[in-house]
Amino acid sequence: MIETLYSLDALQTPVAFLLALLIGLGFGTALEQAGFGSSRRLSAIFYFRDMTVLKVMFTAVITAMLGLSYCFALGMLKPGDLNLLETIYGAQIIGGLIFGIGFVMGGWCPGTAAVGLASGRIDALVFLVGAMLGSLVFNEAFPMVKHLVNIGNRGILMVYDVLGVARPVFAFGFAGIAVISFWGSELIEEWQGTGNLRGRLGSLILVTIGFLGAAGGLFLPIPSLSGTAAVQPVKDLTTYQSLLETVDQGEDHIEPEDLAKRLLTNESGLMLVDIRSAAEFNHFHIRGSVNIPLQSLSEELIPFKNVGTIVLYSAGMTHPAQARDLLHLQGFSNVYFLTDGINGFITRCLKPASLRHEPVSSEMVQQINIWRTYFLESENPPRTSVLPTKN
Repeated sequence: MIETLYSLDALQTPVAFLLALLIGLGFGTALEQAGFGSSRRLSAIFYFRDMTVLKVMFTAVITAMLGLSYCFALGMLKPGDLNLLETIYGAQIIGGLIFGIGFVMGGWCPGTAAVGLASGRIDALVFLVGAMLGSLVFNEAFPMVKHLVNIGNRGILMVYDVLGVARPVFAFGFAGIAVISFWGSELIEEWQGTGNLRGRLGSLILVTIGFLGAAGGLFLPIPSLSGTAAVQPVKDLTTYQSLLETVDQGEDHIEPEDLAKRLLTNESGLMLVDIRSAAEFNHFHIRGSVNIPLQSLSEELIPFKNVGTIVLYSAGMTHPAQARDLLHLQGFSNVYFLTDGINGFITRCLKPASLRHEPVSSEMVQQINIWRTYFLESENPPRTSVLPTKN
């Protein structure tokens, strides 16, 4: 079994930053070798003169897809060990259009611009400065556009699940699309007079056989190397549809104020789970919570499946939301995550009224003081949790 930095919640450790630096240097070197240090070559794809961008990027995508598919099939890796991003149709379409326009106008994307800057390209420096200024403008304007960020949010979706096909079928089909794109790119370059189809014919044949052969291997019975059953594709979308409905109706989270009130009344069957590291939990945690590592959630929470209410929280919402979705797919219908995490709980429930930017009512001031008294006092004796009793 492979443990990832994400599954270990170690993305902010020195080791993670060192690995990020080394991977970044390797990635930059690969891009430079591929010719991505030239904006002319990058933008040439839009004029069908040089299709290197498509060929390199498609090769990277297919290699990653097949590598992960084999890791899943062999039981070496679980989908929950990866940072699976949400599908947000509206925001991602708008962002993609803005990114594409910027790519056409500037000839760079942020990653290739960094490579170009390392190669001494002045236009890459101008592009990066513009990207940083754009980021600052977006940050300042975020309060006005934040309602657009989640337009069309459908949660974590897999293409093969949406299409209703098994993972190997999709992998083989996608590899086939890549092969067709590679041959088409060579023909386009040949038509433009910039290609060398005859000289690359052998490589194209090897790539075709390699990708289709590797994708076809996923159809074969693959024994798990971890001693546990390999991940099997979902045969229908019923569970995923149920998940999407809870997300769409806002039934996947609990607001900090609601949680504070329920904890204050010692609600029976309410289980609050802190999925951060033990060190972070011991430094400060919400009173009444228990600490369960992210990778142990499924096993530890089995006795409380669909009994009472389980609320997950961390520093933010990404890990708890993804953990909640994965538990839902395992049949848990009583798991929620805390909106804005522990930081949001502190800001919205425990921050003194006098330090808030907006005035609050006298009733709210009284409520805040009650919460501060309860949640900020030391637990004596220590309170482990309010665990539900399984019938």
